[in-house]
Parts: sequence; structure tokens; C-alpha cells
Amino acid sequence: MPSTNKFLLGLAALGFTLQFANVTPSHAQSKFAGVDLSADKVGGIEDMQDVKKYCGTKDLKVAFSDGWGGNYWRQITRREFENEAAKCPNIKTVRYTDGEFKAEKQIADIRGLIAQQFDVIIVFADTGVAQLKVMRQATKAGIAVIPFSTGDAKFGKMGRDYLTRVTETQIGLGKMLAEWMVKTLGGKGNVIVHGGTPGNPMTASQAVGWREVFAKHSGIKVLEGPVDTNWNPALAQKVTAAAIAKYPKIDGIMAETTGPIRAFLAAGRPIPAWAGQDLNQLSCLWQDHHAANPTFKMATASAHTWLARLALRKGLAAVNGINNDEPSLINLPFSEDSTSSDKALRVKCDKSLPATAIPSAMVSKEDMRMILK
Repeated sequence: MPSTNKFLLGLAALGFTLQFANVTPSHAQSKFAGVDLSADKVGGIEDMQDVKKYCGTKDLKVAFSDGWGGNYWRQITRREFENEAAKCPNIKTVRYTDGEFKAEKQIADIRGLIAQQFDVIIVFADTGVAQLKVMRQATKAGIAVIPFSTGDAKFGKMGRDYLTRVTETQIGLGKMLAEWMVKTLGGKGNVIVHGGTPGNPMTASQAVGWREVFAKHSGIKVLEGPVDTNWNPALAQKVTAAAIAKYPKIDGIMAETTGPIRAFLAAGRPIPAWAGQDLNQLSCLWQDHHAANPTFKMATASAHTWLARLALRKGLAAVNGINNDEPSLINLPFSEDSTSSDKALRVKCDKSLPATAIPSAMVSKEDMRMILK
């Protein structure tokens, strides 16, 4: 596991919180002075606004520097960014770069964008703090750098390394899913928690939340977690199969892919309670198997691919000198809950869509069919 993971987990475990402030980078004062991006504002998806308010009129070049583009979540997130940019006729160049989960590759990508004088760069920094130096260089060059989905642990220095950042409140998400798990299991059971790529700040922040909740319930035992899976269903299935062979009783899984469900089905073991983020395949697996698996209760939060849109809007607001009063910290509510009587939280399965479609994504069904084929 890379040292960045230990660093981020250490920060999160020590309870560091984001140092939010409406600040302007000293290196780019003349360009972004006085622009308020509402860095400390908390809200929800209902507070999102129309990008046309922030497009401006001058020709712009925008880019999405992704740390790793290797799964459906990244494909949909990329399309969210591209679709949002397409709404502004003055955006003349839209670029996407894939760091291939190599810190050096993403650094080189961002350096290339600096050399080509892009106006806005949104960043998903899979390798964490390794990207801060080049992000600082981009900010110093007068580029609106907006990282997103960074989690709650302190990440560099806002106003120096980047303008602002937008993120789902991952500690809150970890707490929310853990509280559901405790309630669903009646306060007693063995749980496994999966994470994503090594070093990613989302997994680190979620771990702070679920550990806090589970620590209050002595009947809950975390067998393993967070387990690195790279958000890869095949790897998640493999590590779950190993866990099934090791542990005779697993009552709950917190994960973001369907790989673990496949492992339980292959092993002929009852599918346990499930908490994670929404995915069409997950919903359809629940629809197909919950009757034969009464322990297979499920709750999901939005997979928040649409945060890329918010990051772009913050960047556009900055380069156009327009205050943006949308929240930067997003509370994710439940999207589905099979234990709830609320019809709005019913499990959503659409078999006309690819298995890896995300129900809460803001891209069209046609787009999801095209990019996920």
C-alpha cells in the first residue's frame, strides 16, 4: 500500500478537518481576487444550479485530469463533465486525461495542460498528496484548479494549491451507512468494509465515519476493512471469496461494487445486509435474489458522479469573476433503502440499462447505454 494511503488515513484518524475559507490564491490574486466560491457552504443536490449562470462569454479551455479512468464510475463522471461543458457555447476546448493510477502520469498530464494554457482544470487526485505540487503550479499560472471528491481529511492548502474543492461529506457518508448497518443488524454482527484505490482520500474519510459509529456498538465486529479493491468488481469478488473461506459468518458488507455479491452467490452462502452507493446491477441483483435471501437488505447513497459538474461550475465562476453560492460540501442522502416504507427509497432496477449504469447520475439513459456498451 502506498505511503500516501497511510498519510491520509493518519490525518483522517487524527480528526483533521477541512480548513474551509473563502480565499483567493495569492499567486493568482489579480485574476481571482474577490470571487466568492462558497468554500464552506454545506448543502445537497437540491441546491445545484444551472451552469449557464457561470459560462461567461470569453472563449475558454477546460479539462478534467483524472487519476484513473478505468471503471464505469469514471466513465460516467467524465460524461457528466463533458455534458456540462457542452452547455457553454464559449467553451471551445474540452479535454480529458487519464493518469492510469500513476502519480507521474497525472503530474505530466497537468503539466501539459498548464503549457497549453487551459483556463479550468478539475482534478480527481487518486494518488492524493502526490498531485499537490503540480496543482500549485497550475494555480500559480492563473488556472482555476478545482479538485473534487477529496474527502474530509485536510488536503494541501486551499488558496495555494487550488482555488477551492467540492466533495461529498465522506465522513458523514461513512456514518450514515454504518448507522443503517447497525440498525439493520440489530446492533450485532460481523461486517466487512471495502475501499477503493490505495491512498484515495474518499475511502480514508469514510473510514473515520464508520469507525466512529461501530466503536459505539460492541456487538459489531469489523472483520476486515477498509479492503483495497480499486473499485474493481473482479478484485472485489476475489477478496470477498477469500473472506468467505476465512470467516464462517459474515452479516454485513459495505462496498461500492457488486463483486462481493457474486462471491456469495458462487459460494452458496446467504447474501448479507448491504450498504453502499447506487448501481443498476446492484439494484437488479437485489430484485432477483432478495426473496431467496431474506438477510439481503440493501441501502444505497447517490454515487455522486455529478460532482464533476459542480467542480466545473466553480471553476467557470472563478475565471469569469462570478460569485458561486452553490454548496461545496455535499450531504448525500439515501437513494434506496429496502427496509424503508418510503416509496421514494424503493430499490430501482432498470433492465433496459447496462448493469453498470448509475441511477442517480445526471446523464441520459441514451448516454449511459453509449458509454457503457
